[in-house]
Amino acid sequence: MVATSPRLLVRVLPGTPTTKTPVCIPTPTQSRRARFRRCHLSRSRDPAPVSEDPQAPDSLRVAFACGGAGGHVYSAFALADELHASLPYSRSLFLGAPAPSLESSTAAASSYAFAPIPPCLPRALFAAALHLHRFRPHILVATGGAPSLPSCLAALLLGLPFVIQDQDAGPAPATRLLAPVAQRVFLAFNAPVRLLPKRKCAVYGNPVRMSIRNYLRVPKAAAMARFFPRAGLGCEEGAEVVLFLAGTLGSPEINVAVLNMYYEMLTKRKNRYLIWQTGPEDFCEMESLVRGHRRLFLTPFLNEMDITYAATDVVVSRAGSVACTEILVTGKPAILIPLPTIVDDHQTKNAYIMADVMGAKVITEDELDSSSLTYIIDEVFGDEKLMAEMSQKALNAARPNASADIIRHICSLIGPTNPT
Repeated sequence: MVATSPRLLVRVLPGTPTTKTPVCIPTPTQSRRARFRRCHLSRSRDPAPVSEDPQAPDSLRVAFACGGAGGHVYSAFALADELHASLPYSRSLFLGAPAPSLESSTAAASSYAFAPIPPCLPRALFAAALHLHRFRPHILVATGGAPSLPSCLAALLLGLPFVIQDQDAGPAPATRLLAPVAQRVFLAFNAPVRLLPKRKCAVYGNPVRMSIRNYLRVPKAAAMARFFPRAGLGCEEGAEVVLFLAGTLGSPEINVAVLNMYYEMLTKRKNRYLIWQTGPEDFCEMESLVRGHRRLFLTPFLNEMDITYAATDVVVSRAGSVACTEILVTGKPAILIPLPTIVDDHQTKNAYIMADVMGAKVITEDELDSSSLTYIIDEVFGDEKLMAEMSQKALNAARPNASADIIRHICSLIGPTNPT
């Protein structure tokens, strides 16, 4: 069931992001080559202001290729933020699908340079080679999506080193193809190592945006007030907040199931609050069918995920790589509904790994309906011990420093002879 009416603009929750001054600045007494080989990373969890000053001396230049799903895009931007937090004078270029696309809008919002890569492979290869030749990066970081393959091939033709960051439990076909000629393949799980050149693999987990790692700084009361201003003071006492994530592109199956149960749930559970992200494609239709309620927040997209997780008690989500990683880092009990039509069915693999490591509940699309979804949500909220165990196991399995570890490894790979 897909909306045919025009898309509405995404409602953005107001916020005031904070920044810290990065502490990792190469000392002037070091040689230029040593600075690149020893780019010590700060542990600051706040994004640093991005410096794109072309006159900055000896600036490290890194190109990122990403596109399509949120897992590919947000992983790249998490790495770029970590790089700029550690090396303020570094410069980044993003290669991605032309606007309108998730990567182009995210780059614009983050003030990173962006270059479009057309969908046709011959043209994409030529465009990527042209942009890389002009930018002259020291290394290319590919995190998946359609622009990654031509960008890596262009880097290969230009003699530029590149690395791959693969987010899922099974390596993508392009990862398998490019792994033998990549400098390194960074993985989120151990399982894909057996399918790739072992000496090229490094398992660090998935990058996580800095703001999400800091979600605990936002009190639940303040976070809930942003979503439910009409709920009144003290609403957080005993509140049960469910976050429904239909994915970057949306999910008709999840949206229909929620549509058929949300009002009854809100009527029966007076302390239950729902944050429902529909995805842009289904938002107009869902908005036209949903009855407004002071304990319901309906939106096509969520921008400030740190505030969202601060307000949330249980997450109902697709099993994409970013969602799974953020669930682990935030320690949220989860109900996962994997999308079975993805290449290699990697969401199903992700979901069952999450079930093993943290006890996440898994509902297949064949099992999904309003009754099964309601039952499992009530089952999780009805067992405080289960919720506490899921949360603790998730935090134990999380790798919140993956971004810093990957950037440190990338810096160590940059050789003594670099573009000037």
